[in-house]
Amino acid sequence: MLFTTLLVAFLLAIGLPSVEAMHVDLPVPVGVPNAATAQYGELFFSDPGQASSDPTQASQLEYSFYWSIQQQGTPNETLHGIIQLTGTNMRFAWAGIGFGRSMLDAQFIICHQISSNKYADPTTVEMHEHTSIFKYAPPAHITYDQAAIPVSGAYTNNTLSCEFTRLTRPNDGLHFDLQENNLSPMLWGFNPRSSLNSQGAWFTYHQTEHRGALSADLASGRIYPRQTYSFAKKQAHGFGMMFVWLVLFPGAAFYARYMRFTAGWTTVHMLTQISASLLLATFVIVIFTDWINLSRPHAIFGLCLLAFIASQLVLGVCSLLGLSNEKLQSVRKWVRGTHNTLGFALLLASVAQIALGLDTIYPWTEPRGRAAWVIFIALVAFWFMLFISCEIYWQLKVVRKDVKVGHAAATATQKSEGHRTVTAGDVTELRAIPRRRDTDGTLVPVAANTSTVVPMQARLRPDLVQYSWETLDQAILDGGQLVVANGRYVYSIAEWMTSHPGGQLILHAVNGTDITNDYFHEAGFDAEEFVPKPKAPVQDGRRNTETLPRPQSYHSAADGSDHRASASYTSSLYSGGILQDMKLAPLMDERDWKLVVKSRRTHVHTRLAIQKLSNLVVGELVTEDVNNAAGETGQRFDPHEYRRYALVENTPLAGGQISKFRFCLLYPYDLRVGEPTVIYPGQSIEIQARIDNRIVSRYYCPFVLTSLSMIEVLIKIYPNGVMSSYLSRQKPGNRQVRIRGPFGKPIISPQRSLTSSFMDGDGLDIPRRILFIAGGSGITPFIQLLQVALLPINTPLRVRIDYEAQMDDELTLKKGDRVAVRHHYHDGWAVGVNLRTEEEGAFPVTVTFPRCGTRSRITLIHTVKTATETTMGLEWIEGATLAYPRTLEVHRFVSDGTTPPVPIGTTYPHGLDAQHLDDLVRERFEDVREEERDLVAAGKIYVCGPPGFDGWAVDQLLEFVDTRQIVILPSDRVL
Repeated sequence: MLFTTLLVAFLLAIGLPSVEAMHVDLPVPVGVPNAATAQYGELFFSDPGQASSDPTQASQLEYSFYWSIQQQGTPNETLHGIIQLTGTNMRFAWAGIGFGRSMLDAQFIICHQISSNKYADPTTVEMHEHTSIFKYAPPAHITYDQAAIPVSGAYTNNTLSCEFTRLTRPNDGLHFDLQENNLSPMLWGFNPRSSLNSQGAWFTYHQTEHRGALSADLASGRIYPRQTYSFAKKQAHGFGMMFVWLVLFPGAAFYARYMRFTAGWTTVHMLTQISASLLLATFVIVIFTDWINLSRPHAIFGLCLLAFIASQLVLGVCSLLGLSNEKLQSVRKWVRGTHNTLGFALLLASVAQIALGLDTIYPWTEPRGRAAWVIFIALVAFWFMLFISCEIYWQLKVVRKDVKVGHAAATATQKSEGHRTVTAGDVTELRAIPRRRDTDGTLVPVAANTSTVVPMQARLRPDLVQYSWETLDQAILDGGQLVVANGRYVYSIAEWMTSHPGGQLILHAVNGTDITNDYFHEAGFDAEEFVPKPKAPVQDGRRNTETLPRPQSYHSAADGSDHRASASYTSSLYSGGILQDMKLAPLMDERDWKLVVKSRRTHVHTRLAIQKLSNLVVGELVTEDVNNAAGETGQRFDPHEYRRYALVENTPLAGGQISKFRFCLLYPYDLRVGEPTVIYPGQSIEIQARIDNRIVSRYYCPFVLTSLSMIEVLIKIYPNGVMSSYLSRQKPGNRQVRIRGPFGKPIISPQRSLTSSFMDGDGLDIPRRILFIAGGSGITPFIQLLQVALLPINTPLRVRIDYEAQMDDELTLKKGDRVAVRHHYHDGWAVGVNLRTEEEGAFPVTVTFPRCGTRSRITLIHTVKTATETTMGLEWIEGATLAYPRTLEVHRFVSDGTTPPVPIGTTYPHGLDAQHLDDLVRERFEDVREEERDLVAAGKIYVCGPPGFDGWAVDQLLEFVDTRQIVILPSDRVL
């Protein structure tokens, strides 16, 4: 493309071949013109000094022009003119008069002293019409009919003279019309000793003092000298533009392209561009102080370039602001792409423009400007070779290709493998680390060579500041700008906040987190690891949900057990087959994955950037986990570590008062050793984001209990809420947030799968009575409880009665079978796998025993301001009520008296008051107090609601319930 541009520039510069030989001159009758016959006359130049003794030096020069206007006012109005040049030692002299403002746009009548032999002494006279070729070069012969008609001419007595007539208004569209009653711009010039020009004619430049400009009223004979246009200004403009376009602008582009691994490169690039633009404006002003012809290609092209330069500056400023402005960040990719493309196009166009301008003041065909052309060609060749060589070196030696995660050791149970950087120094390459699930569900690495393992609690660089994830977070809150890479070292990114090519927003997003994957990988580097979440079968509308098998009473087993899901069931299917696959089933669908990749905004950094990273190390991350087993090569899980998540869903509920947010771990296959496989009821996570230039953190209870790779929360949107309002404005795929946890003591112990009851006397997993008092969005922990106790996923449930399949997609179940649920329809039906037959299909949940056991009773008391708030967790509450109506009881209090959209349980058209709370508690705990010796084991009351609500509820409960039975779950801090 560059060669094409240079070729076009060269052709535009040199123009078409000369048509010198194509003109037809009118003969000049021999005769000495009589100046006395002219009405007016003007002496333009006079140098009456002594005659020069040097025969090659002309002297005693005088140049005059005489004229009359004949047939004035008629269509045949004619200028009758005489050109006269007198001097000694003249040879191949020429003298002329021009009509126009400048040599770049005028038409001329030239009187030549010539000879019949090219190199013999001139003895005859010719008169030609010439026209400007829009360059500072000898004007070309007019190839069309002449307007100036020779009358006579001669060279006698050291005097060259030509007489002609010319219509003042030729009206042929080719010749200029003369304004005989107004001031017409005119030029004059001569050369007493011309030499051969580049075209082989005796017609070369006049000296500076042998030319002039004037304004003439030819009809009245008035002549006014005027200032000639400055050739020096044009030279200053030309060389200045060459410096700007061929030195400053390419230098700024080169620095931005190949020096962006240096801190402050944006400042250098911006200052260079601004300086170049200011100089550009200066040199434009210089040429505008002189006269320019805006109809010329060079001028038109230049004005277009100025417009594009202004656009380029605007794009550059927007791209720069997009580094730190959220509103511009969304379009910065397109702005930056347009800025880069337009910049490259402008550099190429500038080569053609400089060639056009250079050919104007130093035509390619003229030898006098060869030095300027040498400089021009040298600069273009220099930048061309520099960019080409640097780009080749950059691609071959500097740019790093992404390291893809392979499948060589992947198995069906290892689809959730992690990967991290293993450190042998400051910076190393990444490698995949295969991991497996231990029997308790935690992640552990596959056996590795333990001889090279350095425990994370051991310090490799005692000279560095020691950080833990807690102290690192505190440093961030104190204004630090730190990241972790290679899973080990802490780096300061402060000096890159204003220079990072990805912008300040991405640095703020990664602040305080591990950036190993971001720094060494492309956004989709782990695409091969992605397995889409299987779509749940659509509920068949023909299925009868009104006649579900309902338990009239639960029959005790012969062994007196509580009919809970038994962890002692140890068939091969349960321990390592179907259930293991179900637990490792992916949680993201293809849409989620696309949004995760979009949110990453990663870039494979160059080797130079990696070297720079090693110079930024300021600390070492040292864990305090002494349980790090020998041979573990993976990074251990720490709940205080902020990990970045992509927002993949933002769904308003309840008329916009509540929103459901779903977050996916930005690198779902980069798991930690010992990472929890599930968030238990009562636990919370902490979400942190940078909002209005300050870091804001809030605690929330996940709405759906899954692993840390997928977190779903329900958040009430407050008009003045900082975090809730911020999240509600975000679009899926456009934002990263930092999340850590889980924190808090679970309501139900994660060590047992609800396998024992208080009556069995071998554990305290779940009380016989649970009363959950929730205010507003404080219902979230209760929804968590339902998912574990009544509507579990991937956990075997015991079948209590036989069920015969009624449709082709249903399961046939026998009493005593175990069935693991894959998906709940929340209408009393679910899709699961019969572990005995390994068949999958739909079945009514009511034919199974509840996971929490048959003797447990769960009561929800939910108070809200409006009925729309009752939609929070509605599907789970409805599904649990339909599945186990004898286990779950629901009471809802609506302060404004409106009716909930879906009636479940008992609804009260008023808020919760002390009397109703007392009645409900006494009714459900009276028998507990009378029959149970261990009150704590027999019943628990959980309170969760907005600030002030929990205190009021506890005050009412203390009148009847033992304090040991009350658990407060704060909604605004760690549980």
